[in-house]
Amino acid sequence: MQITEFWREAAIISKLHHPNVLALYGIVNNGPGGTLATVTEFMINGSLKKVLLHKNKYLDWRKRIMVAKDAAIGMEYLHSKDIVHFDLKCDNLLVNIKDPSRPICKVADFGLSKMKQATLVSGGMRGTLPWMAPELLTMSGTKVSEKIDVYSFGIVMWEILTGEDPYDGMHYGGVIGGILSNTLRPLVPTSCNLEWRKLMEQCWSTEPERRPSFAEVATRLRSMLEASQSVTLRVN
Repeated sequence: MQITEFWREAAIISKLHHPNVLALYGIVNNGPGGTLATVTEFMINGSLKKVLLHKNKYLDWRKRIMVAKDAAIGMEYLHSKDIVHFDLKCDNLLVNIKDPSRPICKVADFGLSKMKQATLVSGGMRGTLPWMAPELLTMSGTKVSEKIDVYSFGIVMWEILTGEDPYDGMHYGGVIGGILSNTLRPLVPTSCNLEWRKLMEQCWSTEPERRPSFAEVATRLRSMLEASQSVTLRVN
């Protein structure tokens, strides 16, 4: 990361104060080789991606919903502050899942974030391919909205559901072509919860206007969480 990008990311994070967004505590100049480094709050389990890869026994279905809800609430806050993340994925969600009552998830890594200008930001290749919305892949110099983050969140929901990497083993050219032609999305397991699937597929809709806001996403995830609690109570 170049020095200007470092300070830009630090400036963004320093203005954010939310329980589902990673907090910045300060900046030090004793990083590797005397470089600058940010000091942020510590999340004991690291990235959600790492937890999913390890098939962590603590992350049952209800806790997966909680983690997704936390991420959606964090993103709702970022969008309320006119910040588009551009690189939302499980690698950039940090978690503490050791709490016996509930896990905690926080949105992190603002290296590609950008302030919205009149609710729109310039498009272009920005982000990580499997999580990139179709409008970011056109390379036409068109404008894109904060709904690119909602598309990415749909892929994040699939990651949380399966614990796998989207389009694993596929050639990048095939992934780009499939996303642009609306013929490629991650394969959804037949056992997937119907409400989860409906929300996930709406999030990764090709048309930005058909994607829900993060406020709606969080509300629907709360409903799923309440429904899962009801099922647990009936079983017990």
